[in-house]
Amino acid sequence: MNLDGTSAVGLIDSMNTESVFITAEGAVEQSIYSLDDIYYIYNSFGKLYYKSPNYEDRLNIIEERSGFLVTIDEDTIDYTSIEIERRMDKPYVYLTTEEKALGHKLSLFDVHLIRIDASYMEHSVRRGCITGACLMLTGLAMQTLSYYGDRRKNQPDDASLLQKSKTMGGALGTSIMNFIPGLSSAGQQYQSVTVILPLSTIGWMAYDLYFDKRTHYFRPLIREDSFPHSMYWFNPWRIVKNKIKEKMEPLIEKIEPILEKLPF
Repeated sequence: MNLDGTSAVGLIDSMNTESVFITAEGAVEQSIYSLDDIYYIYNSFGKLYYKSPNYEDRLNIIEERSGFLVTIDEDTIDYTSIEIERRMDKPYVYLTTEEKALGHKLSLFDVHLIRIDASYMEHSVRRGCITGACLMLTGLAMQTLSYYGDRRKNQPDDASLLQKSKTMGGALGTSIMNFIPGLSSAGQQYQSVTVILPLSTIGWMAYDLYFDKRTHYFRPLIREDSFPHSMYWFNPWRIVKNKIKEKMEPLIEKIEPILEKLPF
């Protein structure tokens, strides 16, 4: 199952960390699919073979809120809470309704979509606040570097590390004072805080509503159809973590043989 809802049926020949090799039904030649484009892989016995990070991120978001679920038979089920099994072998969805503690149990492969109710906007507000805070911190850092550059010109070329640290501390203090209202000459940057936070929050709310980010698709109603929108989930923390891991792996490979030779 691809992120856009299209699917490929065939025999999986092999798989690595970047691609999966499939021989489609009725085909002779092997096709290569990038794992970056794949949502998940499962077999006819209802067993998952691969789950993308986009899949995992969506499950975490879904379990935070109430909403409703639509099956591939187009039955709609309202729920107050939901739990989705993470196991690969025949994963199930458990729904709690207002009437019953366990209202429904059904296979994840029988789910067409799960739509979170209006409480999803809390998630949008959270992202807006984080985005606004990151923008302000970026502005604070750039302003601090600018002040430090101006003050550094008044220092001798052979200035000590302590002198440079004091200059940097003074630049940072001036930048922070610019964001504090009520001070005589400082505080001129405070208004940017009152603008950036609301705009970033409203922006995320509008984005999530327009692109219907509260709706999560799992299977199309008709195999040949695709999802109304891609199931790619932008997660900056996961991207940064993966980049760090990629950079650290060569270093770890060099260190491991040395550690194995140590006597303790």
